[in-house]
Amino acid sequence: MTTAGCLGGGGGGGSNEPIRYLSDRGDSKDVMDEIIAEFEEETDHTVEMIYTAKGTSSDAEMQKMVAAGNPPDLLFDTSTDAYRLQRDGVLAPVTGAVQDNDLPDPVNVGGESYFAAAMVEPLMGWYRNDVYSEMPASWSEWVEAAGEVSANESMEGYVIQSGQTNNADTQMTQYLWQNDVEVYGGPSDGIEVRLDNDDNRQAAVETFEWVQSMAEHSPNGSGWAWGDAIGALQQENAAAIASVGGLPILTIQANRPDLVENLSPMPFPVPSGAAQDKWWAYMEGHLVRNDGQNTEGAQAFVDFFTSSSRFFDFVLSAPLFQFPPTREQLDAPEVTENEVIQQHPDVMNLVRDNWDAFTSVLATGDDGAPNIVAADAYSEQLFGQAADQLLVGGLTPDETVDWLAEQLRGLQ
Repeated sequence: MTTAGCLGGGGGGGSNEPIRYLSDRGDSKDVMDEIIAEFEEETDHTVEMIYTAKGTSSDAEMQKMVAAGNPPDLLFDTSTDAYRLQRDGVLAPVTGAVQDNDLPDPVNVGGESYFAAAMVEPLMGWYRNDVYSEMPASWSEWVEAAGEVSANESMEGYVIQSGQTNNADTQMTQYLWQNDVEVYGGPSDGIEVRLDNDDNRQAAVETFEWVQSMAEHSPNGSGWAWGDAIGALQQENAAAIASVGGLPILTIQANRPDLVENLSPMPFPVPSGAAQDKWWAYMEGHLVRNDGQNTEGAQAFVDFFTSSSRFFDFVLSAPLFQFPPTREQLDAPEVTENEVIQQHPDVMNLVRDNWDAFTSVLATGDDGAPNIVAADAYSEQLFGQAADQLLVGGLTPDETVDWLAEQLRGLQ
């Protein structure tokens, strides 16, 4: 692993300008300040932090900075955004940081890496263990059990989200994966939409039929974001939701701590006899623009970050929601001895047992090749929109598959 003390020579290729670092992680400011101080002490670089305002996306803020002629050098963003920016030709490689730290490599183009993961955030379901005597497993079991809850309790049995939101988009994509639908295929430079081909079409129709059935036992989740589903669980309007990691626990612990012991994590429902082969996991981390004022300094910071003494403090600023990017780090004492994590061993068991199934939505070309169509589809949240076409717009499951396939082909 590259040591921090070797990073400062030459002041970033002769540039003495501060590294302009854009991040939406203002909630981790104290830890980031310490990591930056450590980096500045061990190198010749300085870092100028720019945190996005609440409700403003990193992408929107970046575009404003680019338009003003002051693009950031360093970004904290998702792997999907990294791939879109790499396609636009504005990223510098961070290959050394990826290789030196054995990080996942979801945005590898031509042998160079353009994204250095700092954390993994897997999707995860949560259900009321005092309402469901046991967790339903198969799709048919969920339809029956959720129907009983809706009929006999003062809450709905499950939350189905739809519309142009990240929550709805990830949920619908994962349901298609659960039924072994091969949405895409082909190499990175020749991605094909296979959603409506041969066996995929029938499996996709079956998936939307199940979604339609489950929506009968759900509140109207059109347009719901992550917080809306968590709110339904917290307000006891629903007995099960799909979310990301332990975000519901962190939120509900702060507002309804009495409910926490009644919540259990779960994988997404699967059809009877199916296995959990692919599990959507967000990756967030660092990417470096090639048109800023100190590109080499930004690359040096990315290489330094994972080896920082405060790296685990950054990841564990939201334990159960954010997990380190490698299995070795997941088993590190800093993680296993964390107080919050120790209070929820069922979450960690679920993560460890399914670690090998975690995947980025990018890895959906042949043999996991990066897929720009998937990145663009996620950016436009087409799968969530498809669910809205089904549940609000009145399309049949067959028509929904046709609508989604047409939209995806429009991105090619």
